[in-house]
Amino acid sequence: MPLFIHQAARRFTQIVLLLFGLLLAACSDSSAKDIHLLTGANPAELARTHLASAVLKQHGFIVTIEEARLGQIWQRLWAGKADASVVVWLPEASAPFVERFFDRLDDFGPKDNGLAEEREIWPANDKPHTVVRRSLEQESPEAVVILRNLHWQPQDLEQIMASWQQSQNWTLAAESWLAEQGPSGSLKP
Repeated sequence: MPLFIHQAARRFTQIVLLLFGLLLAACSDSSAKDIHLLTGANPAELARTHLASAVLKQHGFIVTIEEARLGQIWQRLWAGKADASVVVWLPEASAPFVERFFDRLDDFGPKDNGLAEEREIWPANDKPHTVVRRSLEQESPEAVVILRNLHWQPQDLEQIMASWQQSQNWTLAAESWLAEQGPSGSLKP
C-alpha cells in the first residue's frame, strides 16, 4: 500500500507541475501577443497601419493602434511605449530623430513608395518605413517576422481607403480587403 500511495503522490506532483508549466506558458504567450502600433493621421498612413494590424490579427495578435506625430512615434518606440510603426518617413523627415533614437530600433525598410497625396506632405525622396523597437525580437519573434515581410501595392491602399470612405471604419475596411484577397492576394506576410 505505501508504494501505491508513493506512486500516486509522485504522479499527482507531475500533473501539478505540468499544469503549472502550461499556465506559465499561456501567460507569457498572451502577453507576447499584444502589439501596439503607432500611425500618422493621413488616410494612406491609416490604411497601412490598419492593414498591418489585420494581418497581425490573422495570426492571433491583439493589436492596439494609436495616432501620433512623427517625432512622437520615434520617442515612444525608443522608450518601449509602443512596438512598431509602418509609417516612419525616412530619410529626410526623420533626420532629426535618427541619431537620437535609432540605437534601440530596427528599420525594416519601405513597404511601398508612398501615394501621390502624401508627396505633398513629405519630402520628395522619403518613403514610409517599418520601424520596430529592437526588444520586440525577443518578446515576439513571430510579430517581427510578419512586420518584416509585409509588402503591399499602392492600389491595395487605394482600395482600403475607398472602402473606408463608405464605411468610415478603418478596421473594417482593412479586414474586409484582406479577407477578399484570400491566401493568394498581393499582400505578402
